[in-house]
Amino acid sequence: MLPGIIGTFQATEAIKLLTGIGEPMIGKLLHYDALSSRFKSFNITQDPKCRLCGENPSINEPMEIKGHCNNENSLPEIEIKELEKIISASKNYNLLDVRTDNEVNEYRINPSIWIPLDELDGRISELSASEPLYVICKSGVRSSRAVSILHSKGLNNATNVSGGIDAWKKEIDTTQPNS
Repeated sequence: MLPGIIGTFQATEAIKLLTGIGEPMIGKLLHYDALSSRFKSFNITQDPKCRLCGENPSINEPMEIKGHCNNENSLPEIEIKELEKIISASKNYNLLDVRTDNEVNEYRINPSIWIPLDELDGRISELSASEPLYVICKSGVRSSRAVSILHSKGLNNATNVSGGIDAWKKEIDTTQPNS
């Protein structure tokens, strides 16, 4: 309920800014106490020393801030061309396809293990932790979720295949129509 209330206020502010009507809350902070159903509005002032919006801004473009947004906790990932090299050079790997049955029936890289993402949590015991496990889906989004699930369950040998089957058909198996 609370996100709906606050979301409505945010939408109202956006409409006011886009249409130029009403009084937008620029320079103000709105505080909502849901337990007492009370609102308070506070005036806020710009910090003249702010590196982004102050009198002499030093941040003029997106930049990485040390200690924030780093990839230390990101999950392992490979590009589709790397997967092709692995498939052609090695037999000591597993390819896990987490797409739906309709998607797998339409196109599949063989050999692969098929476990739909919504069944993965209950079927992890079917996977081996002793060989590299590459996880693929249509575009790389569901396979990334699958790798996260697998890592949380101790299968740290799982690696996401970015771009998924779409990239495979575009870059490797160009005889197939893109979906």
